[in-house]
Amino acid sequence: MRVGVESGARLHAGFYYAGGGWRVKWGGLGFYVERPRFLVEAWACDKPSFEGFGDFESEARRALEVIGVQGVCFKVVEPLPAHVGLGSTTQTLLSVLTAGCAVAGSSRDPVEMARIIGRGRVSGVGSLLFKYGGFIMDAGSPDPGGPRTLVRLDIPESWRFIILTPHVGRGLSENMEKALLEEPWKPGVKPALYMSRGALRLALGVARGDLEEALEGLREVQTGTGLYFREFQGGVYRGDLGAIVAEASKDRIILAQSSWGPTLYTIALEGEAEGLARKLSLLVRELGFKASITVSKPRNRGASVTFE
Repeated sequence: MRVGVESGARLHAGFYYAGGGWRVKWGGLGFYVERPRFLVEAWACDKPSFEGFGDFESEARRALEVIGVQGVCFKVVEPLPAHVGLGSTTQTLLSVLTAGCAVAGSSRDPVEMARIIGRGRVSGVGSLLFKYGGFIMDAGSPDPGGPRTLVRLDIPESWRFIILTPHVGRGLSENMEKALLEEPWKPGVKPALYMSRGALRLALGVARGDLEEALEGLREVQTGTGLYFREFQGGVYRGDLGAIVAEASKDRIILAQSSWGPTLYTIALEGEAEGLARKLSLLVRELGFKASITVSKPRNRGASVTFE
């Protein structure tokens, strides 16, 4: 028997700030999309093997050991690009653990497994989206219970995500990100206002199916998050992405940076998405960048498991 696990990609929208004396250090928001996706196959075997994992092989082996899965072979059929802002580490590890448990004849909650292997310490969006899909606003961290959902909404099926990944340097590594995010969480008044107001506005826009409102909320969350991290990434957006975002804004296109980039994205109605993708493709070429562009449906379901 072969088990297949398919997951989507995570687009991070930024962070919100609860304020006051609340014990919420980081609150995250994000979307789940159908493409690009991660697909892995697994089957029982005497000598475990890991085909197509690249840099993720050692992490996958460690995660399986922690969860206690043995005697399973794996083959990555479709990988997610690593460290470009698509949540590849979490989606890869949870897919592998889910597939391994299924081969072993057991079922484990993916969010609980994420907590056990140490995922979601800062933003729980990736593991929650793996389980539920759609749009997630997590309940913040630190949380001894692991990642928890504050808001979970279906994304309107008529919306399309235009995902732009410039061919520039990758985002921060796991170790660099951990060191940065363990710093005391003390945003100023302006970033905090943008983050908090934008998070509510974004959630309202998704809930009401109001794309314009959702995009304005996304812009505010991004502005607040970027103001907080501008010393570390060279601006409100990552330094080498600022020109793309600024040029797009001249055409009233709101681009969001997913995590540390370089992936940027926006949202459009289905009938307008391909035209907007072509416009962005031309824009980045005129600025001297090469980039990959994907138009994706939202994924309002978590990862899926199939059996052959």
